[in-house]
Amino acid sequence: MYLSLGQAAKEAGVAKSTISKALSSGKLSYREKNPEGYKIDPAELFRVYPKTTKTDADELASNDWQSGQAGAETMPYSAKFEIQLAGLKNLIAEKDRRIADLESDRAQIREDRHRLTENWQEERVRLLKLLEDQTGAVKLLSDQRSKEAAEARRTFWQRVFRRKPAVAA
Repeated sequence: MYLSLGQAAKEAGVAKSTISKALSSGKLSYREKNPEGYKIDPAELFRVYPKTTKTDADELASNDWQSGQAGAETMPYSAKFEIQLAGLKNLIAEKDRRIADLESDRAQIREDRHRLTENWQEERVRLLKLLEDQTGAVKLLSDQRSKEAAEARRTFWQRVFRRKPAVAA
């Protein structure tokens, strides 16, 4: 006896789309596909999706939302929720740890940037002083007298008679 897609989904306790995806990906094999649908061998189905038997405890667990008296709140209780809660708490703790790591990395990067900025400023000042010293040395080594003579102001009579000022030797 073979199962249809809907019967297989019901037996395995999963959605029809899950079975369909498993069939199309090759994870689950089928006997044949005809216009009526797939023919799936139950042994193959339970190989991929193990059969779960429902007990009374399972039925109670699936119906954890029990309503109390009129007007009272419904109280869910399930180990499944506790497991999910613990998992979410672990995720939150992991996220907090990542945030702390990123904040410490950001603080370290800021310190590095500040230190580099200070080093660049110190190097700039040093290079400017070196440039001034070298400029002064070039001035000492070159003849500055011609500039002074050109800059010397002519007297009134030198201007009248168009004479150049005398060069002081």
